[in-house]
Amino acid sequence: MLHPVTWVTWAVTGAVVATLTHNPLYLAILAGVVAIQHALASQRHPDARGWRALLRVALGLALLVIPLNALNAHAGSHVLFRLPPGWPLIGGNITLEGVAWGATTALGLLVLIVLFATFNLEVNQSQILRLTPAFIYEAGLTVSIALTFIPQMLVSAREIHEAQLIRGHRMRRARDMLPLVMALLTTGLERSFQLAESMEARGFGNVRPLPQARDALLKSLTLLGLAGVLGSFFALTYLSSGQWASWTGLALSAALLLGVFWAQGRRVTRSRYHRDRWTWRDSVAVGAGTAVLGTLIGVRVADAAALQYYPYTNLLPPFEPWLGAALLLLGVPALLQPANQSTQPETSDDRIQTPDL
Repeated sequence: MLHPVTWVTWAVTGAVVATLTHNPLYLAILAGVVAIQHALASQRHPDARGWRALLRVALGLALLVIPLNALNAHAGSHVLFRLPPGWPLIGGNITLEGVAWGATTALGLLVLIVLFATFNLEVNQSQILRLTPAFIYEAGLTVSIALTFIPQMLVSAREIHEAQLIRGHRMRRARDMLPLVMALLTTGLERSFQLAESMEARGFGNVRPLPQARDALLKSLTLLGLAGVLGSFFALTYLSSGQWASWTGLALSAALLLGVFWAQGRRVTRSRYHRDRWTWRDSVAVGAGTAVLGTLIGVRVADAAALQYYPYTNLLPPFEPWLGAALLLLGVPALLQPANQSTQPETSDDRIQTPDL
């Protein structure tokens, strides 16, 4: 198993790449790499079934973008067919350029969704909590619960539906959904109570109180740091002179905020019952992800047009083989994990009941 930081680096790199480029060829390479990693993760994790229904829904929504864009964007020289001009919004030429732009947008959306699903399979709730800085532990708990809410709900809905089918219940009308909805709500409430009880038993959120004067000082320094960051950004945006002073103010304000956050985090009592091991595989995977991220950012700064694609001016997207080969480095985690690796991660219920704090 790879370290959670490795998967965070992989997911952030993939998301940044999918955001920086709109080129369908680069997105197709990224989609292939992410799909391979998702397939491997699905074989190792039994709870991957909870994501299949969500991915099917996401696929349908993504494919819906193609006709919507084609019906609303009538520019382009390659006309497929024409709708009556009198039809509001959708009337006019339906062009190949509009279809291509919608397909590229749908591909980017699918990449992000599959990337999110793969990250959720590889990193469980306990690991997300351990990665969260101490001063924002409440936000980390909220994010970790939100990440696991949908797959857990889908797994519960499938299990309840199978149990009702065994009892002879059939869903023929909308009213037949009521037993499923009620059972799903009851299951969700039970899990929330179990989570609250386990957190209380393990002392989650135990924060040491501070003297009133020190607490007021930390709050004042926080406001000062935020004001410095906002003022520096304003100066960088609207003032042409004194750029070095603005950058210096931004760096000092950011350092002040980090110091305050570190001091606030020391108030939170955290217990480490399990520490993830960092191995050479993690170093290789993080190095590959960092190389891809640095390459894409460098290309974007040097020549932003190299990553862009606008079919209304040129239907054929540009492609640099070396850049496509660089994106293949995101498949390094799939190569580093043994093919015969058999992991038995905790079930979705275990993840909710016993978060590692």
